[in-house]
Amino acid sequence: MNLADETEIVERCREGDLTAYRMIYDRYEQPFLRTACRMLGRKEEAEDAVQEAFLKLYRGIGGFERGARFSTYFFRILMNTCYDVLRKRGKADFEDLDPEAVPVPPAHELRHCLADAVERLPRQMKACFVLFAVEEFTHEEVARILDLSPGSVKVNIHRARKKLRAWLAASAEGEAEHGL
Repeated sequence: MNLADETEIVERCREGDLTAYRMIYDRYEQPFLRTACRMLGRKEEAEDAVQEAFLKLYRGIGGFERGARFSTYFFRILMNTCYDVLRKRGKADFEDLDPEAVPVPPAHELRHCLADAVERLPRQMKACFVLFAVEEFTHEEVARILDLSPGSVKVNIHRARKKLRAWLAASAEGEAEHGL
């Protein structure tokens, strides 16, 4: 869906066109589910957060400013919804996290280790990293989605990468020591 098509579809949504909402759902459901799974670590909560984000969009589409990038606006709704879930849950209990929440091919150990390491990042750092490295938003777009300065986003991504490298290196050393 290109920008012109998306603008037209958003306008149709403002007019109450349910077909246009379905088009937005088809476009954003999977990226939203991936992002919510990475943020929340529990597939059921991620699915609920995605549905809640779509409901919030339906109720508040009038708040979208013409001329702004729709994906940035909509991902911000999703991220705020994920933050609400995390606040309600309280401090994450990583032993309760669903290991199947983030789809990882079983034959790919590095991806599995990386997914586990991303789960351990602090909330804001994880959000910046996931939106930038996984969903491929620019620093500026991530800043708008998370209501941060672009500099803060860059720092969070840099620190996330540094932590991930350290955790993965420590994990690899541990496996080598144990003959794995």
